Amino acid sequence: MALAVIVLCGLGLQQLQVTPFPAFVGQEVTVRAHRADVGLGGVALAVEVLGAAATPCGTTASDGVLHFVPTQSGQHVFVATIDGVRTLALLAVVAAEVRWPLALGSVPLGLALLWWNLSRSRGRRAP
Repeated sequence: MALAVIVLCGLGLQQLQVTPFPAFVGQEVTVRAHRADVGLGGVALAVEVLGAAATPCGTTASDGVLHFVPTQSGQHVFVATIDGVRTLALLAVVAAEVRWPLALGSVPLGLALLWWNLSRSRGRRAP
């Protein structure tokens, strides 16, 4: 009996899902509101960044999906009220890694090491 109650509650619960997790600043994330795997359209969503008040970020489309682009790093909490129940979804947003300086420094260094190794190997082959 208890197993049946758990299964029915699990199927009937409203849910918010956020993908991808974790996300980068400036990367589009998808928030999906659904009940029993059926998308819920017209659900108003707000996002709370720790230390700030909740700000509305839009409503879900007819398929229950909302696209959102975070502008700052930190813990984001998406909040929706579905059938009178406050539903939350957490998202960790990290700063995007900048690898251009590393690439710009590594390529010339690699070429210089290649030239140095080739010039040393030529010196060893000379009689």
